[in-house]
Amino acid sequence: MSTDLYGIRVLDAAPEASRVRFRVFVVYYDTESRTHAPLPDDPSFFFTLLWEAANRLPVSSLHPLRRIGVDEVLDPEWVAAHTHRYVRRIERTATRNHPAAEADWQRLQDFYHERDGRWAHEDLLVQADYDVEVTDARWLGALSAGHGWATASYATTADQVLEADAPTVLDLRRPAVTLDPFPGEEDDDGTPSDLAFSDDGRYLAVTSQACELVVFRTDDWSEHVRVPHSSLWGQDIQWVPGTHQLTKRVRWGGGAEDGAAATRAYDVDTGAEVDVPPQPREARSRTGRYRADGGFGRYRADGGYGGFTGYGGWVDVLCSSGESPRRLHLPRGKASVGSVSFTGDETRMFVAQGSDVHILDPESGRVLGTLPGIRSDALVRPDGAYLVAGCGKGPADDEIEGDERIDLWRVSDGALLMRCRSGGSTLPALAWSPDGGMLAVSAITGSQGYGGEFRIYRAGAPVEPPEEERLTLDELHKLAEDASDEDDALFLYDRLIEREEDPAAVGRVYRKKADLLRERRGGLRGAAEAYRRAIETGGATNAMRAGYDLASVLVTLNDFDGAVEAARSAHRIAAARDLDQKKNRTTLAEMVLHLGDTLRTRGGDGDNEEARAAYLQALDLGVKKPAWATLGLGWTALDLGDEETAETHLLRAVELAGSELTTRGYAAMLLGHIAKGRRDLPAALKWYQKALKADSLHRPRATGQLGELHYWLGERDGARTWYERMLKAAREPELIAEGAFRLGEMAAEDGDRERAIEFLERGAATGSGTFAERARELLRGLTADSP
Repeated sequence: MSTDLYGIRVLDAAPEASRVRFRVFVVYYDTESRTHAPLPDDPSFFFTLLWEAANRLPVSSLHPLRRIGVDEVLDPEWVAAHTHRYVRRIERTATRNHPAAEADWQRLQDFYHERDGRWAHEDLLVQADYDVEVTDARWLGALSAGHGWATASYATTADQVLEADAPTVLDLRRPAVTLDPFPGEEDDDGTPSDLAFSDDGRYLAVTSQACELVVFRTDDWSEHVRVPHSSLWGQDIQWVPGTHQLTKRVRWGGGAEDGAAATRAYDVDTGAEVDVPPQPREARSRTGRYRADGGFGRYRADGGYGGFTGYGGWVDVLCSSGESPRRLHLPRGKASVGSVSFTGDETRMFVAQGSDVHILDPESGRVLGTLPGIRSDALVRPDGAYLVAGCGKGPADDEIEGDERIDLWRVSDGALLMRCRSGGSTLPALAWSPDGGMLAVSAITGSQGYGGEFRIYRAGAPVEPPEEERLTLDELHKLAEDASDEDDALFLYDRLIEREEDPAAVGRVYRKKADLLRERRGGLRGAAEAYRRAIETGGATNAMRAGYDLASVLVTLNDFDGAVEAARSAHRIAAARDLDQKKNRTTLAEMVLHLGDTLRTRGGDGDNEEARAAYLQALDLGVKKPAWATLGLGWTALDLGDEETAETHLLRAVELAGSELTTRGYAAMLLGHIAKGRRDLPAALKWYQKALKADSLHRPRATGQLGELHYWLGERDGARTWYERMLKAAREPELIAEGAFRLGEMAAEDGDRERAIEFLERGAATGSGTFAERARELLRGLTADSP
């Protein structure tokens, strides 16, 4: 069982404004180390609160929050990708007791447990208030001011995508295209390396670590050309600006190898090698106007190499105008330069240095701005709006283990929009398409550092809140079957009744609804109505079963005429079936036995004769409970005044009952009644004791009968014992009245006036039948004699 970390209270809910205010209490502390669960400040935490609230209360609608499964909510990647579709904005508006003072630590406990939405010493707990804006008022339907609960949920890192970003922001969790041009996972031949888009976006060129080249058409991702290793490129490739010619990209040149720049290229359209102008440096702008390498070393304040003043990162920029290379110095720091990338209009250069990304004017070298906390391989999208970075395992080797991460950042405010597992242990290369609509990623996925694929990402899911999906009938049925709350199940049954078109299916749902209502306190009338609707809806089998159950419910409601009619209806359906089939004969036996019980219970003119005929028919059909049918024959014979026949059947029922304790108990009670009527007191005592042992159902009446028999025999101690046992077991007012009167009467005869008054007052208070009236009379006599 998870330990609660936070206590939650709803301060205010305003669905019309799509806003809610929460107070979050920290309820988990380590007082020895002076630490506690952190105050949450990520939208993911508040998404889980909305989900928890919707799932803590009975179903009131089928909005998507209730359709989200536990497995999804427990998956940080799923929550990160979807939170922004539910939570638009959060703001911490107040903070209390944070950081906790030393005096508070002396009073704090390690755990605080929720009691009816509250916690002990709330004024001492670390806490904060939050204003939360949601994307749709539907998410607030389960919240009301004062509502509180405890949660083990915690904040993760959710995507922070705004409406303005949505049309163009990549979905980095689901590649739109996956390319596997180098199959295999055991050596360099099957391992991806570099990649590059052509300047017009028509082609994507990729290489393996064995220097094989494949060029794909980006319109349909078919192969345009495949070439084995060539000295023209190796693993690292670049396009000659404005052409479909591929050549080598010089890594880490630092401006010192310009003379060795590539001058030969492979034309992917003609399949021929061609001469090209020198292609120096590792990074270039779109037209090649600027080319750059990064480095680290000592420098002079004026940019020269003499007069050492310190160490730092620099970018060596070469212009197409033929000017000498200019070394642009970055803000001082100990980190060297990582990636260099340019906007499509060639007006800005983005230089990643350690965890900072500097924005420079490539012409003047002026630093226009710095974005902190990113990574050293960040690449700007051609429009300058976003940065993407393959960022290791976490900002401090933290929450995401195993796979390398891909981060997406917004340039305008430096906000982290997405933090995603890449599914690869290493990402050798990333590249934007010229129009910024795609990101290509080279991913190594093999466990030994070999094997992998190329992934193409495009714009992702919309920011708009999910629409209320229409559940399929199968989904509704499963939800109803799995519902742990009765109100949930009833709500879902009503939805199924609205949606089902097959009459037999509707009838089955009505029966399930009725079965559930039948078990609820005060639900019998609703159950009866549901059974009636099941009968009316259609389907012979369904109507038969519903009629059977309706009869039982109406007997409990004392509607004996309705019960008999329902049982007759079920019997008619069963009798109309092909009785040559054994299962139909068995079903008819069940229905006719139930009809006999219902008729016997009503006991009107002719009911007992018809009931006896029904019991005989049930036995003739081979009913599964012959002992009960035989009991019914004995019971009806007794009601008809034929005690001799009744005794024969009842003794046979006891013999047949076996482990059917209820049947044995009823038979024993009736045999005790017969013996008592004959004044055969020893036999009556025997049978009532057997009934008492057979089934707790008969305990109150059996103990009452035993008390009365001992009373008749003049055995007052035995009478007191059995009547006292009856009072402990009985719930029926008439039985309580009888037992209390007899005990009060005997106490008065014994001269125990106080005890007599106690019992007599209890019997009179029931107001039930003759014994209550006799208790009142005797009580008046006792109180009249009082001094």
